[in-house]
Amino acid sequence: MPRAGLEPAREYPDDFKSSASTIPPPRPISELEHHLADRILNDKGICGIQLQTSGSMGVRKTVFHTLEQHILAAQAVIANTQLNEKSCSLVSLPTHHVSGLAVIVRAWASGGKWLIPPKGWTLDWAVREHQVTHVSLVGTQLRRMMRDAEERRALSKLKAITLGGSAIAPSLVETAWREGLPIVLTYGMTESASQVTATRLGDSLKHCLSSGRCLSDRKLWIESNGEIVVSGAMLSVSNDFKTGDYGYLDSDGYLHVQGRLDNRFISGGENIYPEEIERALLEHPEIEQAIVVPREDLEYGQRPVAFVRVSHEQVLNPDAVIAFLRERLERFKVPRDIRSWPLELGEGFKPNRNVFATWIR
Repeated sequence: MPRAGLEPAREYPDDFKSSASTIPPPRPISELEHHLADRILNDKGICGIQLQTSGSMGVRKTVFHTLEQHILAAQAVIANTQLNEKSCSLVSLPTHHVSGLAVIVRAWASGGKWLIPPKGWTLDWAVREHQVTHVSLVGTQLRRMMRDAEERRALSKLKAITLGGSAIAPSLVETAWREGLPIVLTYGMTESASQVTATRLGDSLKHCLSSGRCLSDRKLWIESNGEIVVSGAMLSVSNDFKTGDYGYLDSDGYLHVQGRLDNRFISGGENIYPEEIERALLEHPEIEQAIVVPREDLEYGQRPVAFVRVSHEQVLNPDAVIAFLRERLERFKVPRDIRSWPLELGEGFKPNRNVFATWIR
């Protein structure tokens, strides 16, 4: 059976890699310190964890959180996803990234177990052999799992499936919701030690097509230019944090993230937001990952170029992709240049947009 998801990171010592490790609830915090090999001291001598942001725009930033901040970030998520001492969380995302590390912190803080799977793992194996109850996935992982009958059955046995990390096709969310899968859509970042907003288990389809409501102990609002601003004790900064993302809150208080303010470019006098094109590309049944970047153009100023990764054993047909997009987007937004995903990149958790931009100059 094909691999279900991304390769787990292996930053931890051997005694941290047991197939299902259990650590008591956080009393005291020093117990968690002992098990986190990447703990450091900041310039004030405070013990914590240092992570780098994904660098999707080409600039990686170093972020420092105290262990207390990680626990504060975890508590609201624990309540929202019904984690407890009987739960087992699958660490299916890289642990050098905040999403993977947060899975471990939440499992520990709730008194439950976590599973760091070996290479070649499947969700069916994790559920059968280790009684996994909770997973955190990106859209590509969920799409692949839902194509496999055994993996699909395993998904239906879970108590919560957290989704985040990148653009997720609305059709994929709708299919999962209609099948009764316990999906939780989220929005977060390294600076907030993972989630800021999330949908609730049992939410309507309308609400699941958003990034959810603000979790407890966090605040979120939209600036006049559409920028999303967050605050809370879990933040790595002491002030309100301007995320650089833009979106809106609907009448029920659910957040809809539309993209990055600094990704916007102008083509023929029209604003283009690459995330909108990427979401449309991900609606294609054969496309698993997509990224759109601007290329200089003498006539229009800039034009979008799309890189797409198709499903295994599929062959990219650029003309068919363009025709697919023309049914979903305004004509000026449709890329005329559709390129294959560079093989050397593999399956990164979050692609670096600047790297793609350098390949088309």
